[in-house]
Amino acid sequence: STKGRRTSPRANRKDRRNRDIEAYKNLDAQIRLTPMGLQVSDDQLVATISRITSEDTFEEITSLLKKNKIKVGIDNEGIRSSLAKARLGNPQYGVEVARGTPPVLINETEIIYHLPKALTKEAHGGKLTSFERLQKMLVGSSPNSFRSWKGLVKVVRKGDVISELSLAEVHPGEDVYGRTVGLEKPDLVRLKSGENTSLSADGTRCLADIYGFAGLIGGEPVVLPPIWMSADYLEARFVYLPSAEPIPPPTDDEFQELLDLKWIEYGIIEEQRAFLQERLGKNMPLPLTLLIARGTRARKGRSSRIEYAFDPTKIIPSKQIQRICELNNPEDIRKSLAQIRKETPELHSAIFRPTETVALKIPPTKGTIGKDIQGEKIAPEKGRDTSFKVGENLTITQDGLRCLSDCFGYANLRFDLQISIFSPLWISPDKTAIYFINLPQNGAPKYPTLTEVQELLSLVGVQHGYDANACAEKLLRLEEGNLNDYLVCLAKGTAPRPGSDAEFEWAIDTEPRRPGKIMDDGSIDYRERNLVTVVKEGDLIGRLLPPTPGISGKDIFGNKIVPPTPINIKVITDFHIDAEPNDDGWLSFYAQNGGGVSTTSEIKVVKNRRHKRINIAINPTSKIESDVDYTTGNIDFNGDVVIGGSVQPQFSVKATGSVTIAGYVEAGAFITAGEDILIKRGVVGSTTELVAGGDVMAMYIQEATVRAGGNVKAVSYIFHASIRTGGQVVVIGKLVGGLIWGARAITARSIGSPYNTGTRLVVGVDPDLVNRAEQIHTNMQSCQEKQRKLMESIDIPSLDVEIIKQKLARTRSAKSKQAILLGVKRIAKFEELEQNLQKELEEIARKQRQLSLQSRVNVVNKLFSGVDLRIGEETLLVTADKERVSFCLLKELEEIKIHEEPFRGVRG
Repeated sequence: STKGRRTSPRANRKDRRNRDIEAYKNLDAQIRLTPMGLQVSDDQLVATISRITSEDTFEEITSLLKKNKIKVGIDNEGIRSSLAKARLGNPQYGVEVARGTPPVLINETEIIYHLPKALTKEAHGGKLTSFERLQKMLVGSSPNSFRSWKGLVKVVRKGDVISELSLAEVHPGEDVYGRTVGLEKPDLVRLKSGENTSLSADGTRCLADIYGFAGLIGGEPVVLPPIWMSADYLEARFVYLPSAEPIPPPTDDEFQELLDLKWIEYGIIEEQRAFLQERLGKNMPLPLTLLIARGTRARKGRSSRIEYAFDPTKIIPSKQIQRICELNNPEDIRKSLAQIRKETPELHSAIFRPTETVALKIPPTKGTIGKDIQGEKIAPEKGRDTSFKVGENLTITQDGLRCLSDCFGYANLRFDLQISIFSPLWISPDKTAIYFINLPQNGAPKYPTLTEVQELLSLVGVQHGYDANACAEKLLRLEEGNLNDYLVCLAKGTAPRPGSDAEFEWAIDTEPRRPGKIMDDGSIDYRERNLVTVVKEGDLIGRLLPPTPGISGKDIFGNKIVPPTPINIKVITDFHIDAEPNDDGWLSFYAQNGGGVSTTSEIKVVKNRRHKRINIAINPTSKIESDVDYTTGNIDFNGDVVIGGSVQPQFSVKATGSVTIAGYVEAGAFITAGEDILIKRGVVGSTTELVAGGDVMAMYIQEATVRAGGNVKAVSYIFHASIRTGGQVVVIGKLVGGLIWGARAITARSIGSPYNTGTRLVVGVDPDLVNRAEQIHTNMQSCQEKQRKLMESIDIPSLDVEIIKQKLARTRSAKSKQAILLGVKRIAKFEELEQNLQKELEEIARKQRQLSLQSRVNVVNKLFSGVDLRIGEETLLVTADKERVSFCLLKELEEIKIHEEPFRGVRG
């Protein structure tokens, strides 16, 4: 290996800094870049372009307008002005490029109302007009609301004119497409009519159809009948509201029309009709509401009731019983029942034998039929029929009046409604035992007979572990009072015997790799880094003992109880490892070749069975005791590389695994690793490059270029370096100068310098996503160019269906038609590809926004002024020195800003 001609380090540093500054300036454009698009307002009077950049031209914009058939009101001066601003580096957004002419109304239609002005006003601000309030009061729930009425009223008779109509003239306008825009023609405006009103034959007058209050609702003339009816239709009242004008009395026909309108036909009080006609005829006042009809109310029947054969307030609550039965241990159940007995001695259980009556029902009675003012019968509310809410082990007799127990058990009342008989049996969760629950009873206790016990066990399906003689003895002791246990075992199954899990015994050290210990002097102690476990040919790696099966048992239902399946270990090795069985049943694994051992293990649960898999492989390891220089040449190795010295200038080290360097990385060296790069000392040189798929760790980094998929960590300092990482940048010491780009976070003891050396920080922006976005923009431009060339080749201006049909109709040659169709399909494909790329671009923008809200810049000690800070799309120039601060994005009132807060430690 030989070294080429080297350029001046100062020139390299200057070029590299210029590139970084240019990349930092272009970052905003890279993030925000979107294609130019034309938008037309809904009324088609205004056309705008979403974005104009320095790359756009006047010809492109006018071509775009022409392509979209926009030809009226084009603002050429405004377009040129926006292009001039864009060329100065200020992209223009939402630029108005054309504006049409709206239509102008000359004369308006006029409606003349024969009503007081107060009744022609419309509601504003969500408030009701007085007439709208009157409408609600007439259908309201109480006639007392009319006492608060203070508005004006206009009482009209049938045939009175409420409103008249007069017409309008309009000067048309023109939209951006050159089409005429007009308003609704005057002859289309018609006089409105609302509830209980109608129009004259010529449509110029609105007439009242009934006697009542006139006014406007929603701009429509309405006549409200002056009758209030109760919600239950048992009462109707004539509503009288004082008026400045004399109120005419309704004639008999008008009054009857009001009754017919409200469907009132029963309970009409004729004396009240004559009374109101007489009083109004003499211009005398009336009560605000006058009763004119009254119905007959229905009478409700008596409800049924349930009588229990026990006191529901004295039995143990069902929730307590349920909680006790859900316990998993017999001893816990005994303790819970003993506690209930101690804390609430007044509570007990109610026990019933088969066919005994648990509850009785007293049936309901019917009521008396009523009739409303509309002549409809009012069915009486029957007495509520409280049917039995029964649960398990109960039967209701055919007449529905008695509830009988189906088995021996305890009465249970849930939610004070549902009655049931719950079995006095408790089955252990593993189904290996069944017990009689001996709850405390009041008075002479009841206990099951041997026959009843056998019936209970048969109901639940017990087939194994029952001893009739032993059970009879326990029942006798219960009757004699010699057995007071809360749980009495009735049957017991046979428990299984568990087997043993497989075992793997390692003969080598398999502790996971550690990144090394940072010493007091800032160096990294690699004696504490288990980079790889190295074995020689014939070394024992480990031994496997297969699992042994258990012995099955049997539960009380006769089912086999399978013991837990022992964990089986599957060992997967590569061809460098041999497996040899031993006489003691163990399987030993030996190294066939020397190298570094890599191991992984995992446990999976498949169909409720656990499986463990251990992967063992021997990988080659390259260990270089000295420097990488002319003696060793450049290193290119498939595996891990360990270098005992330094990497000299202009030499390269490439490894698919990790690279560990005990010394320095000198100027001009190139290190690339599929995993981590760990350097005990430091990295120097503006032409030095480090590229790692994982982390990069060194004592210091000076002027070098570092790219990492994981984190970048430096102990002493990072000085004028170019760092880009998809993870975090962590500096225990100082960070001065350069472009430091950490997608997720940047943390350092101090950042910047009192000499203002141009330190630029970027977080919340993933470098890989930025590169992908640039590639997408390039691909989209390529798609657009290919579409343009294809449309030129088949001579069509756009993918308009009508234009394509006309083109095909004018083409006589079948071959030419086929070429046009093929070209159209290819254009559509490119358009679909461009849409998919746009969706991917939007997804990248979403991910970048999400990342920016989670990213931070942390300063443990001091931050100097002059530092340029970017978090996502937001930027900040630090103008004053600060101490112990953190920066992040904060969303306030739909606006995102960079937020400064005290440093409280690095978040996980």
